[in-house]
Amino acid sequence: MHLLFPLNKGKGILVLLYLIVSSLVTAELVGVLDRNVGGIFASIDTYTTIGISFLFASAWTHLTKDDYHKDRDGNKKKMDTINSFIFIKMKTWAVIYFCLALIFSGNAWFHYFSKSTF
Repeated sequence: MHLLFPLNKGKGILVLLYLIVSSLVTAELVGVLDRNVGGIFASIDTYTTIGISFLFASAWTHLTKDDYHKDRDGNKKKMDTINSFIFIKMKTWAVIYFCLALIFSGNAWFHYFSKSTF
């Protein structure tokens, strides 16, 4: 794998996969809720969908950033592996995704209240 894509180490390529899967699942979920339930779900815009996608990707990346193994006694031990994508650690990617989720959600929140006051 390192010969084909040398910019990742360990599980780093999963950062991109988490974002793609989170985006597809969130878009599908929003579409189904809009089509079948309507109401408040009909007013969900693209910014909110992207914000939710980044939030899911952030949580998923944060939860899987470390590698563990079990010793002979059955205790879970953290391994000292470097998991990075484009030379950025997975822990930092989780923070980046969370900041992007806040930006997109804040933008959606701002547009929602600016439309409702006029």
